Amino acid sequence: MRLGRSWRTAAVVSLAALALLPACNRRKPAEVNDITPKFEVNRARAPLGSAIEVTYTWQNGSSAKKLGQDHRAFVHFLDSHKVLLFDDDHVPVPPVTAWEPGKSYTYTRTKFIPIYPYVGDVDVRVGLQPVGRGERAALKGEDAGLHEYSVAKMELLPQTENIFLVYKEGWHNPESSAQNPSLERTWTKKDALVSFKNPKKDIIVYLEADTNSKAFDQPPVLTVAIGGKSGLVVPIENSEVFLKKIRVKAADLGDQEWVDLRLSMNQSFVPKARGINATDDRELGLMVYHLYVGEADKLGNVPNVVDATPVSLPPMGTVSPAPVPAKPGTKSSPAAKTASPAAKASPAAKPVSPAAKASPSPKK
Repeated sequence: MRLGRSWRTAAVVSLAALALLPACNRRKPAEVNDITPKFEVNRARAPLGSAIEVTYTWQNGSSAKKLGQDHRAFVHFLDSHKVLLFDDDHVPVPPVTAWEPGKSYTYTRTKFIPIYPYVGDVDVRVGLQPVGRGERAALKGEDAGLHEYSVAKMELLPQTENIFLVYKEGWHNPESSAQNPSLERTWTKKDALVSFKNPKKDIIVYLEADTNSKAFDQPPVLTVAIGGKSGLVVPIENSEVFLKKIRVKAADLGDQEWVDLRLSMNQSFVPKARGINATDDRELGLMVYHLYVGEADKLGNVPNVVDATPVSLPPMGTVSPAPVPAKPGTKSSPAAKTASPAAKASPAAKPVSPAAKASPSPKK
């Protein structure tokens, strides 16, 4: 019995000694930098597969300390169980090394919400992570742990809340990026067609795409035509990804139940014929990452929108024969065009999601 009491006494003394260890041996909390992250979204309730406009603000207080190392902003969208659904990680604009005390830095990014088997509340958390090695920056705000700051709440709605797109002719099978398998995209042919039910309201068309600009004989030009009479002509100057947002008025959608949206390139290319890919003999035009159509009055404030203007395209399937050289001393006449309209699929046809993609892209 005495031995047991002695053991317990020694344990109590040991614990007391640990409590008296110098404070310098304990880990000090990170010093909070006077930088407050803010997150605003154009709509707090958004369907899966839709686009949102996110405005980030980094408010540097007068006592903010300059960050001498490059950092990335991490932006995590968590479900009700705090499980990561998707992110919007990016490099702030301007980079953090250019930030000055007493100044705020604001910019807006377009984010396409992935399609997940989840609807409901979302917690948005942000922070700053050094590029390379190093600890996350300690900022001002509601720290949810590990210097991850809760900045907003959102609600994800079912995908059925969107305007449904029916993918018709002119689309290849979806494929995934070799660098990022979760990133899906779809090649079109020279012309590609989708249809959607007419909302009889103004709409905004989002198109995120690119192409291999060096594979064309002439500078590539894309024409986006909605309803056959309005849209946008887009000269493509390089192979970088571009994003266009086009507002189309209800009157330009017509009074039919279904509206056609056509993506038409001025020309196409075949990777095999260009020596880009020895086995790829597909006709390629545009690489589409996201194509989204939303009712304008449900989207809130959308920056960088352009209004649709009148456009004109020949029927799909029209082929222009090679010009015949004129005889000396005569004027050449315009080459006759042979039209062979392509048969359109029924609006009830099963859509091909432009989110999926197959082999590595022959873009580069």
